Amino acid sequence: MEVLKTKYGEISGYQDLEKHASGNPASLIFTERFEIETPVGVVVPQYSVDDHGRKILKPVYFYDNGNLRKAPLQDAAYIETKYGKLSAELVMFYKDGLLKKLFPLNGKLSGYWGEKDEYTLSENLELKLPCGTIRAKVINITFFKNGDIKSITLWPQEAIEVKTPAGIMRVRVGISFYEDGSVKSVEPAEPYAVDTKLGKILAYDNDPEGIMGDINSLTFDSEGNVTSLSTTYSSITVKNASGEQVVYSPSEKESLCSENVAITVPLQIDFPNGKVRFNNSASDEYDFSECSFEVIKYEKKATDPRYECR
Repeated sequence: MEVLKTKYGEISGYQDLEKHASGNPASLIFTERFEIETPVGVVVPQYSVDDHGRKILKPVYFYDNGNLRKAPLQDAAYIETKYGKLSAELVMFYKDGLLKKLFPLNGKLSGYWGEKDEYTLSENLELKLPCGTIRAKVINITFFKNGDIKSITLWPQEAIEVKTPAGIMRVRVGISFYEDGSVKSVEPAEPYAVDTKLGKILAYDNDPEGIMGDINSLTFDSEGNVTSLSTTYSSITVKNASGEQVVYSPSEKESLCSENVAITVPLQIDFPNGKVRFNNSASDEYDFSECSFEVIKYEKKATDPRYECR
């Protein structure tokens, strides 16, 4: 096998090599131990399988400039960060070599190794942040280039209490930040009344789509104003100058587990440039200077408790 020359040294034990047009490696699988020096410490890419849920060898990725992009690690490594040394089994880097993201665990989820197995292995982290000290099991942490935390993704079983522009709130799924450390977005763990340009609205998404902490339903601008939210508990009445009105509410759809159960679909509300938009529709956008608004309680249709989705 041809010895592969890289900026990290010569690699002799590898397979499945893919190259960039520059000739630098784009991806490969290591078959022998190889140490890579990074700005946050030495890491050893995975080169053999083990009994820790990882049954296949995973590739290591590189940028076209030769820098390491993404690496599953053979064993957990302690990564140097502003928040101390954090254990990681998968690390990602920006093109210039700075740390972008780390995953404390990187097991292979399968029929024999599932989310509960990973969660059981996961350890609590303690992170001191402007929003408060976070103690939780996390799936990953994303960093700005300056080393500050950009977002945190929590395990589905976790919820934390943090200080947000709307007050102290229990959040799940994740939380993201601006570069100055202020909160950019959160996923409320329970309905929470927030002040908006429409009035107080109960922010809550019963089925958040985001699986990463940088995408959440309740977002704030850099000054702490709400810029978007989802609600399953509030409806909005919009009335124009001529007295015509329309009501926007959460909707309902049939559950996948039973045709006798209705699931509430959140009403999405955004506040772009002095306007309000509902459900991401340009045709359902209104100017605050031309309309009046009223927040009312959404009354969900009654469902038969015998057919609850469990």
